[in-house]
Amino acid sequence: MTEAAVPASADIGQPVSRPGGARLSWFTPVRVALIVWTALSIVLIVARWHAIVTIELRDTDDAMRMVQVRDLLAGQGWWDLTQYRVNPAGGGVLMHWSRIADAPLALGILLLRPLFGQPLAEQIVMTLWPLMLGAALSVACTLGYRSLGGRRFACAVPFYLVAAGFIILQLRPLRVDHHGWQIFFAMLIMGQALRPASGRAGLFAGLSAAALLAISIEGLPIVALFAGLAGLRWALHARDADRARLVGYLGGLAGGALLFQFLTRGPAGLAGRWCDSLSAPYIAAFAVAVLAVFLIARADPSRRWVRVLTLGGAGAMSAATLVGVEPLCAAGPFATLDPIVVKYWYAGVLEGQPLWASSITTAILVVVPSALGLAGASLAWRASAGADDRRNWTTVIVALAGAAALSLLVLRSVGTAHLFALPGCAWLGLRIWDRARRIASPLPRVLASASVALTLPLPGGMAVAGAASLALPQLKAEQQEEVKGVPDLNCLDPATVAALNRLPQATILTPIDLGAPLLFWTHHAVVATPHHRGREAMADTLRIFIGDPAKAEALVRKQQATLVVYCPTANDFSTYRRASNADLAARLYAGRAPDWLERMPIPGNRRLAVWRVKSER
Repeated sequence: MTEAAVPASADIGQPVSRPGGARLSWFTPVRVALIVWTALSIVLIVARWHAIVTIELRDTDDAMRMVQVRDLLAGQGWWDLTQYRVNPAGGGVLMHWSRIADAPLALGILLLRPLFGQPLAEQIVMTLWPLMLGAALSVACTLGYRSLGGRRFACAVPFYLVAAGFIILQLRPLRVDHHGWQIFFAMLIMGQALRPASGRAGLFAGLSAAALLAISIEGLPIVALFAGLAGLRWALHARDADRARLVGYLGGLAGGALLFQFLTRGPAGLAGRWCDSLSAPYIAAFAVAVLAVFLIARADPSRRWVRVLTLGGAGAMSAATLVGVEPLCAAGPFATLDPIVVKYWYAGVLEGQPLWASSITTAILVVVPSALGLAGASLAWRASAGADDRRNWTTVIVALAGAAALSLLVLRSVGTAHLFALPGCAWLGLRIWDRARRIASPLPRVLASASVALTLPLPGGMAVAGAASLALPQLKAEQQEEVKGVPDLNCLDPATVAALNRLPQATILTPIDLGAPLLFWTHHAVVATPHHRGREAMADTLRIFIGDPAKAEALVRKQQATLVVYCPTANDFSTYRRASNADLAARLYAGRAPDWLERMPIPGNRRLAVWRVKSER
């Protein structure tokens, strides 16, 4: 048999049986996945031990997630997702997040609190839960991708997962926000798409898609991509199993969306018309889609062009329903932000920006793994002998191409793109390894074998970035600027936090990025946090710091803030003070505070500036 005729699903270079094979058989793909992930977990805990001990949260969303969990444990209603300590003058801010991500955190703390107390229970859960979710993802990858290459291939995939830096970033200790959940449910959808077509596979994928959207509507393009792929397969081939998969997927999506929304937000969640989270417009769109597709499937058109046109029409009707129920959804969830918020906040949130807003080094680390995955998947498709193998690799190629394109437009989706790149990278690595081991000369064999490391997502990207930095010296200076956009939270040392907590509860005006950490560490309220639903308070905050100084006092009193707190060296405050030499931020930094503020000495490292708003005369 020629090399091109070897099925891609066959174990490449499977060794012959030898003594001790029974012991090796203990290492099933799932056990390998768990062992590899456990090893990585130990490394991550050791590497981040200082951050774990000090609860060094480098992302404000992690801080806000824990604030939401604490409020739930303190008695706030399950269906009540309002943050009452954010913009209290405006009645609080209704968050767009899901209780699905809150539930395991709250449950873990609830179980451990009697044994360790609340603070230590939180530390344990914040450390272990992301790693536990990562273990589940590792197993899901192994089982989901096993159909692409057999046992040996499935055992290789976990090694590629732990080398995918953008995925590991979302599953490291203390990373308790919802991005790891998004990657996990995307893998469940992919895993079902690679199973033999059936209504059951479609239903499970649809429920996973609904859970993904309940956690974050950012997953809608991925959900739509798999819906389109399922529809196209039936439209082109008219197989009954593909039709059952399509109907099951959309049925699970529509029914699951309705179920998860009710379970996590209650009746108000079903009636809400939000564009930034699962709500009535999206549920209505899914209902129209499943009804239209059910009717088309029932009619079972015999002509291909009829199936293509009618399914395309169903998709158009679904989109029209979404916009019809809530026209604002046509402009996106951030269309209602005040221009000053867009300029001084959202434009700086790199994870929500297109790839070209990032550094060249970041762009290389994003693009290279996806390119490797596409190359490997394409070669695997070409090497496939059976129709089923080609169909599965086509699924990987289409899903990866779509997710990779999305990662160019929105950086936060890169984790899903690299997730879909894993099988192509693994296939490429195994093929290089097998060829390298057949080289007779020792030195070339060792070098060729070592080159397998370049097919791993992060090492491959770093190798290209390193080579580029040698050719382009300006990249070295750019890499030193990568810390931009990370809020300086070190000013919140324990002594400073303790001093703030000794003050009577107050509403604090603070730069936007410091809002969530102050909520996490203190009992105070804040005017705004970096969460877009508080857009009016965010706009007021920015106008106070960088707007007309004559209007700043009135806005501060409108927000009922009695303290002004900031880190002078923080990135956001530095941006504010550089906007104008005459704005409030610049005056505070220069020590020229207006007469309606007075400085409050605070113990600690003195990197935190605290001012009291004087009472009106």
